[in-house]
Amino acid sequence: MKKNLIYTLCILLSGATFFTSCEDMLEFDSTRVDHDFSKLTLADSVYSVLGILKNVQKVADRHVVLGEVRGDLVVTNSNSVLDLQELSNFDFDNFENPYLAVRDYYSIINNCNIFLERVDTTLERNTEKPMKREYVAVKSIRAWTYLQLAINYNVIPFFFEPIRTHGEANVMKERMMTRSQVIDELIKDLTPIQDPRENPMPAWTGITAGGQTVNTPTLFMPIRMLLGELHLWRAAEGNYADYTIAADYFYKSLTQSPGATLAGASRLFIDSEKRALFMNDEAEYVSGLYDENFSSTNLTLAGNCLFGIPMETTTSIGTVSTLADIFAPQVAGMHQLSASPGYVGLSNRQDYRLFDTQSKLDEYNPNTTNYKGDLRRYVVTGSKMGGATGDEVFDNVIGKFNLGGGSIMVNNVNILPTTDYTTFVQFARAEHLYARFAEALYGMGRYGNIPGATELAMITLKEGLKEQYKINVVSKKDEVTGEQVNDDSNAIVYDFTMYGVAAEGSDVNVGLHSRGSGNTEENDLYAYNDTCVARYYNILEEKTDSTFVLKGDETITEDERQDYLRDLILDELALEFCFEGNRFGDLVRFSIAAGDNSVLAKRVAGRAYENSVAVVAKEGATYDESLYSKLMNESAWYLKLPGVITVDNPEEETPEETPEETPEDVPAE
Repeated sequence: MKKNLIYTLCILLSGATFFTSCEDMLEFDSTRVDHDFSKLTLADSVYSVLGILKNVQKVADRHVVLGEVRGDLVVTNSNSVLDLQELSNFDFDNFENPYLAVRDYYSIINNCNIFLERVDTTLERNTEKPMKREYVAVKSIRAWTYLQLAINYNVIPFFFEPIRTHGEANVMKERMMTRSQVIDELIKDLTPIQDPRENPMPAWTGITAGGQTVNTPTLFMPIRMLLGELHLWRAAEGNYADYTIAADYFYKSLTQSPGATLAGASRLFIDSEKRALFMNDEAEYVSGLYDENFSSTNLTLAGNCLFGIPMETTTSIGTVSTLADIFAPQVAGMHQLSASPGYVGLSNRQDYRLFDTQSKLDEYNPNTTNYKGDLRRYVVTGSKMGGATGDEVFDNVIGKFNLGGGSIMVNNVNILPTTDYTTFVQFARAEHLYARFAEALYGMGRYGNIPGATELAMITLKEGLKEQYKINVVSKKDEVTGEQVNDDSNAIVYDFTMYGVAAEGSDVNVGLHSRGSGNTEENDLYAYNDTCVARYYNILEEKTDSTFVLKGDETITEDERQDYLRDLILDELALEFCFEGNRFGDLVRFSIAAGDNSVLAKRVAGRAYENSVAVVAKEGATYDESLYSKLMNESAWYLKLPGVITVDNPEEETPEETPEETPEDVPAE
């Protein structure tokens, strides 16, 4: 009887299949859980959540492709299939394009709705509510899925109730909501469960991927991180107070342990050793530990991955990632998406700062013969694939998702080894929290008029967060001098002093830009001042005495200073998170916040050109004027919904045959 119940619930609640194969990415050992709850047993709820994750696998590749092919960091090539070319050209009329299959998203949502309706979070065992963890996890999955839909489609059907029809549902007749309305609903839904100490994620045992035990909380996006992103989107729409709320969520995510108490710092710091570095007197390039950020061990061994999904190894088990075929296929030179000239130009324009007091090296860009600018590019892209013969060279092969496609080579040096990079798609990692924190601070300063927030945003990029920072919410005039002074009675405090210096003496929480550009804290060319602003926008010229002046009658306005910081953050999002699926959403959000569609339009329209200055510059940028004109209309950004959205009908699906055996780990009644 028990084996029939588990199998049926697995099908009904999640459209899932049993996880018995040793090759399965989500193998489940239930010997450590109990099975006697009246509504759903704990084992049943675990199986159901695993089934929902099976559905998340179906949109994992799509998240990466949709977020990048419409952005400015990749370009199509002669190998690109029509589906990718259409997306790159912002042609969304072909509903046969598999990347436009909205059904998979709504199947996740409907399965989440059914689970949340049936799970019983009130049942207690030893003063705990064990199924509350699965409840929190499924709410995270549902919210993340809705956010992707809202970013990609802008206006979508929204429902928290299960859809029950004969095989498909015309949910277009349900409530239609704008992105802003969806975000409001999601914030209301998640806020009561935001504290991970009171509402932790599942901590299952026996879940494996590629033979390694999965750190199960990484299978779900942290609630506070989700809320931070949701508040960033709401702030961009004009609710500027939400920037402060978002910053608080990101700050707490970085500094508060998810354990039972406030004591103890989280491990989510930017490790100075996990950077792309020059390591010796000859400035010979090595990748350091930077490539470890993209290893599947980050998912299975609690690395810097905060949210990712393992993928199957064979189609007989489930969904296999096709990112390898797109970015780095086994057949050398047949990749369908390449790193864009715009991305290469952006990377080359960075000034690598080498400041090593031990070796007495103190210079900028010490090895421009072989390596220019930001070194992260040489870890995640290459010009030659493993397996190529002779002088075969292929432009800008993307190796960040090197899913078994052979190692990428730069100057005949292998990077990104082929092993251990094949099993998962990473959606969010610890570095995102710092980047989002900087974005929230920037918004607090520019749009919320909170003194000091802008400077702290720059510190996050340049120096790293290591001290206690006090940001005054309001300022007042001195009664004698009339000057504005800080009002310490109303201040926000962000305290990062718990990080200090690592035991081995290396700094932690280095500036985000230092991940690829060296000792950025010593970089005078990367700073928040008028000279750097003018240099960035190509309105600076050098005099005969080696001093610099602004060209012609140019002046630097406060708006231009703020634009400069915005563009530095956008640049950093490109340099650190390229090809991971977030790019187009970032461009949309920054453009909406600026009230200026050209923030997105010029960058995307300039992706095919290695501009000598930033594509947002006042002069000198080259871009596709036709595409620019198209993207100046916001409606062109969003995908189109089909006339009918089909949703899986799990309540009507029953197995044709009862399995002969229950999973051997699950005790039978």
